[in-house]
Amino acid sequence: MDGWTGPHAPQETGVPALQGPPREPGLVTGVAYGVLAVLGLLLGLVGSFEFSWTAGSVPVAAILLSLIEFGAFRLAGWGMEGRLGVAAMAVPWLIVVVMLSSRRPEGDLIVTGTTGGYVFIFGGAIAAVAAAVATRPSRPWLLHGVPPAPQPRN
Repeated sequence: MDGWTGPHAPQETGVPALQGPPREPGLVTGVAYGVLAVLGLLLGLVGSFEFSWTAGSVPVAAILLSLIEFGAFRLAGWGMEGRLGVAAMAVPWLIVVVMLSSRRPEGDLIVTGTTGGYVFIFGGAIAAVAAAVATRPSRPWLLHGVPPAPQPRN
């Protein structure tokens, strides 16, 4: 005989066996959302210091930053194939921008109440909502190669 027999013998199911160590889809997805949160923080931090460039009275940098934010939020939603990807990046962005636009006890603030500041804040918020609306929920792309979790038998 060239195989095992009996109740503990391997069964042929027609499903190929997994190669290598088992994947941890929850860990990989969590790390991806963490990276998006850090990128949202960085986008808010850099944008808060660079929004004030103008061409005459036109807040060019604030407009460009709003477009960049929409693109980044949309890519996050597309990459994670869900609105949670947009939120993972937009919420940290919003927290940083609100904190940097709040007046400190000394009177200092980073995002000023100028036209550029308002375009930056409201443009980014509108970009987040627009990216969330444009994103269709689906299964995260990181999980496409991972087989579904086995269902418990009753």
